[in-house]
Amino acid sequence: MSLRQHAIQLIATYLGYFLASTLCLHFFPGSAGLWAATILAITAALVAWHFNRQLVIPTAVEAPGVSPAQVQVGWGLGGIAIVLVAELIGTKLSSWLFLQPASRQPLAALMAAITTTPAYALAAVVALPVLEELVFRRVVFGNLAGVTGTFGAAVISGLLFGFATDPAHWLTATLVGIVYSYLYHATGSVNAPLIAHIGTIALTLGYAFTH
Repeated sequence: MSLRQHAIQLIATYLGYFLASTLCLHFFPGSAGLWAATILAITAALVAWHFNRQLVIPTAVEAPGVSPAQVQVGWGLGGIAIVLVAELIGTKLSSWLFLQPASRQPLAALMAAITTTPAYALAAVVALPVLEELVFRRVVFGNLAGVTGTFGAAVISGLLFGFATDPAHWLTATLVGIVYSYLYHATGSVNAPLIAHIGTIALTLGYAFTH
């Protein structure tokens, strides 16, 4: 499989999930829609992972070499702290530049969805991070790094990630996306940002539900 075919397959999978889940949540509000969105997210993540495993050609980020598994895990776990700092900086910058007050609405909405349909936690914590890391990091950042350079690719992929995942707080989400790109670049493996992504969401939700 070529890098172009790989990119088309993963982006199509992501867009298909995004459209289908949006329609399900619109026409079937409540538990039914959340169950449908959960099934769609898990299915899309599995399909994307299958396509990803078929790619044997390294991206521009992976070409210099891939770190050992223990290094990937170390960067991933350490990356959780970096992501949390990036979120704090993004919130402060949004307040200063755009007079945007800090908001817990997205987290509250996610908690409400999980309370209504606990299975949705699997989609939010695991399936969506898998899908997003494969698309925004391995496809977008991984392919653009050889064209625009690492910094340009990180900014572009970060902006796309920010507007796709949290347009209301795009600056914070963009900074988080740039951190994930850095973790990918530092290890040559998408596993590092994936660990950080899953860990950050799990930690945030765990803290929110226990406090």
